[in-house]
Amino acid sequence: MNTALNALEQLSLGVMADVLLRTQALPMQVWRTAAQLNQALGTAPRHAWIVRRWLAALSRTEAVQVDGERLAWNGTPPQAAIGDLPGLYAELGFPSSMAQLHAQVIECLPELLRDRIALAPLLVLAGDPVAVLGAYQHNHFTAAINQTLAARAREASAACDDVLQVLELGGGAGGTTRAVLAALEDREIAYRFTDISSLFTGAAQRAFRLEPGMQFSLLDLDRDFSEQGIAPRSLDLVVAGNVLHNACDLPRSLARIRACLRDGGTLLFSESIADNPAMLTFMHLLLSPPAGAPLRATDEVFMPPEVWRQALHVAGFELLDLWPAATDPLAATGQRLFHATGVSR
Repeated sequence: MNTALNALEQLSLGVMADVLLRTQALPMQVWRTAAQLNQALGTAPRHAWIVRRWLAALSRTEAVQVDGERLAWNGTPPQAAIGDLPGLYAELGFPSSMAQLHAQVIECLPELLRDRIALAPLLVLAGDPVAVLGAYQHNHFTAAINQTLAARAREASAACDDVLQVLELGGGAGGTTRAVLAALEDREIAYRFTDISSLFTGAAQRAFRLEPGMQFSLLDLDRDFSEQGIAPRSLDLVVAGNVLHNACDLPRSLARIRACLRDGGTLLFSESIADNPAMLTFMHLLLSPPAGAPLRATDEVFMPPEVWRQALHVAGFELLDLWPAATDPLAATGQRLFHATGVSR
């Protein structure tokens, strides 16, 4: 699988190079700053960070050379063999629909970056958005993370003698939900599935309505939890599958999560810890702020483990474990499961 991951990364770097060359945003033997390059490409301000992350990825592989703030190609730019996408996606455990959708997005990348078309409507055209997101999360690596998260949830539940109070943040298409419910099937639980979108809470209600102890509600990470019906120190377990990076003010959101957990309560969440070149030419376009909203304060969407550890500590958590270990082949995906507990103060 790591061979396929590396091949997909190289293919995606080739896609970036092709867009920059084809649009003359960064021609051969020309030095430009990131700002000049985005101007030449006609990038919408809200997407400029994406192109800057492209440049960072290309410079890490020395495809692009850097002189102060200026950049230029370093030899022959990487090539993109788009025809390899279906085989690579299949090897990584994704359904064939994801390779087709990624290829369509690649074809439209200049127009997407210019905001002449938007990614969300393309996802809708590809089918039910919940099903599309579910397909995006259907792969060997996310499945392994969810299964490990669910096993940790079961272990944590052993410390609770009463009804286990669970909150899921940003439940989305329900991949994490399904794994956790299966792991806790012999426990009496009160499980609150939340998401910021009624599209996903509605789909979850249809999918899990017969599960005992289930509740479904909207929840915004950037608003006070108590105002959204989550009482302070009322929860035993909070789970979040690849969602916390969406918080506008992560320290404040982590503090909100800590406030709703009992002392000794468990927080289990998965997150990417680095850019993924493939997603920088695909789903990461959804991470740009809405048109007209304030621009991102930083281009860094994903934080390394030590930054997470410090952020958790400040919010009143102790990071107990990080999975997989750096030596594990699964670590190549850049995804990690964080296992933290709320400490008393």
